Amino acid sequence: MRYKIMTLWIAFSFSCINAQVSTTEKETTKDDRYWNNLEYVYVYHNTSLLFAGEHFLYSVYSLIEGTDLPSSFSKIAYVEMVSEDGQVLFRQKLRLDNGLGQGDFFVPANTPSGNYKLLGYTKWMKNSGINCFFQSDVGIINPFQNNQDAILGREVVDTETRSGQDKTKQNKRSGVEGITLTMDKSSYNRRKQAVLTINATNESVINGNYSISIRKSETIRKPLMPSAQRYVNTRKVDESNQIESKLLPEIRGELISGKITPNESNISLSDEKMALSIPGEQFKLKLTRTNEKGDFFFNINQAYENDQVFIQVLGKNRNNYKIELNSDGHLDYEKLEFEKLIITPKMNDLILERNIYNQVENAFAEIKPDNIVTEEPIIPVYRQFSKVYNLDDYTRFPTIRETMLEVVDNVWVAKNADGEDEFQVREDEDNKDFNLPPLVLVDGILIQQHNDIIDNDARDINKIKVSRKECVVNAIVYKGIIAIETIKGDFYKNYSKDYIRIVDLAPPLPSKRYFNQRYGGEEAPLTNQFPDFRHQLLWIPRLDLQNGKINIDFFTSDVPGNYEIYLEGFTATGKPVSIRKTLEVK
Repeated sequence: MRYKIMTLWIAFSFSCINAQVSTTEKETTKDDRYWNNLEYVYVYHNTSLLFAGEHFLYSVYSLIEGTDLPSSFSKIAYVEMVSEDGQVLFRQKLRLDNGLGQGDFFVPANTPSGNYKLLGYTKWMKNSGINCFFQSDVGIINPFQNNQDAILGREVVDTETRSGQDKTKQNKRSGVEGITLTMDKSSYNRRKQAVLTINATNESVINGNYSISIRKSETIRKPLMPSAQRYVNTRKVDESNQIESKLLPEIRGELISGKITPNESNISLSDEKMALSIPGEQFKLKLTRTNEKGDFFFNINQAYENDQVFIQVLGKNRNNYKIELNSDGHLDYEKLEFEKLIITPKMNDLILERNIYNQVENAFAEIKPDNIVTEEPIIPVYRQFSKVYNLDDYTRFPTIRETMLEVVDNVWVAKNADGEDEFQVREDEDNKDFNLPPLVLVDGILIQQHNDIIDNDARDINKIKVSRKECVVNAIVYKGIIAIETIKGDFYKNYSKDYIRIVDLAPPLPSKRYFNQRYGGEEAPLTNQFPDFRHQLLWIPRLDLQNGKINIDFFTSDVPGNYEIYLEGFTATGKPVSIRKTLEVK
């Protein structure tokens, strides 16, 4: 019953977003408990000991508190790694698909050796503070730097009593109820094929979500990595935790909110049109309106690549306002407690060998690429055109004004009611309002003052795309569309106006298919001649068990030793699964 109430409350909250209700000035009510502790995040990562020059790989599971089922509340998750002195090594944004996300980070050569904390959360979880975030300790060793004070010690470290992964009773078994892992052999020679078989025997396990990693066991004691089982069973929910902010879940995508403030008093803030543009070949355009307090909200529900966002007030009143963005709140890193990684002079040879392996692997990185998973494109109305003019197919004219007159049909320049030059599009028979201007875009940037581009050099233009149909974006209507693409696609780099707020916004990470080394077959003459010092033999962030039984083949590397197989995840009924198995490479 509680979760039905939560779902209804979430729906109500987002009807408030549509009505443009502020998230920063909401009064405290008896329902404040719903602002926190409704979802949580588990992050499974491939290791808790990193060297400079290595890749950190991870999967994110966003789950509903109390049921451990995938959460559909938030569509964006955040993962970051912070040092003991509060310096952020990386902060990454991930798109969640049914509560699942994935990411990776390459540790650069200038990263200081030290103890770090991995954090995973959603924006909604910020309401409960950093103590409710997923937390895991990670140690980093950078042999390229002389200063190792943060991790250097004198004690003798027992490398056998702890490999850095939580080992519950079920971890030590080759399977849990309904799922088993078996290898075709227990030991393998170098560069040989190995086959891992996963059997799932009940519906709950088959329809679950899992990640799998095969990585060399560490000879240096590393910080503890929480398994899914241990994390779920030991995490505590602080119901009395004081709410630090009032941030809504990003239930429709990445949420960007703010408000407009007037330059003068007695100016209405209500119902002002707003535009958000993300330029690029696959540009994004969002339109909305402010509420009576001047608040605005944009939801970005598609992938984008550009890290600059253009936000502007539309219409004649655009110069009467300033645009302010809402803060996502401050994270108090002082509350974090770090587990200490310790290295000793006796480990010098181990560290040197690992460092050499990494340098060789990075030298051949180009022949071991990861592949970005492409998404099926969604064509919004502002990208639908009836006519495309590739200007290389026509006589080139000096300006865009002349090009419109001589090349582009049904588009011309005329004076508007204010005496300014403005593009006009001859309406088709479906248009109902003859007084509306067209939507004008240059490399995805919405252009309000057409004089800004009318007399620009047409030799910089690649294509002009036109639609004569009425264009409606979020109830804002335009008489047709004119989309101009420059040859370099960089118009936005030199475009600024007083009424435009340019914001740096890191795009979410793309999903990847990670490299899986192959030997034999047609590639044998090429692959056999390169060194192979991989410590990570396999990483699959999202494992599909829909067929009930799968065989995963991979190849061992030139690095001998014991390797650990970890399968982590959750069944369809929310039961955490943590399975561990080992293999040997001779």
